[in-house]
Amino acid sequence: MSERTLLEGHLSEKRAEAHGLKTKLEGLRDAIRQNLDRHVPIETLRAHVVAGQAVDFQEAHLRYRDVLDEIADLERELGVGR
Repeated sequence: MSERTLLEGHLSEKRAEAHGLKTKLEGLRDAIRQNLDRHVPIETLRAHVVAGQAVDFQEAHLRYRDVLDEIADLERELGVGR
């Protein structure tokens, strides 16, 4: 197998990972918003749930940005663009 083929395989895997992370982030964003409903009294909000979701969001967001950087590096190496 050629080096280019291997790099293309890695790129495909990273794109799939990025897609999965983006979907996860969108779901977490929406869940956080729902749990911070501005029409619900502050004292009844489940802050511990929101806090946990925010931590999950941050971790996934950091990984997502890393994967996007890896994709850009692979695309540069392969001479392809998005």
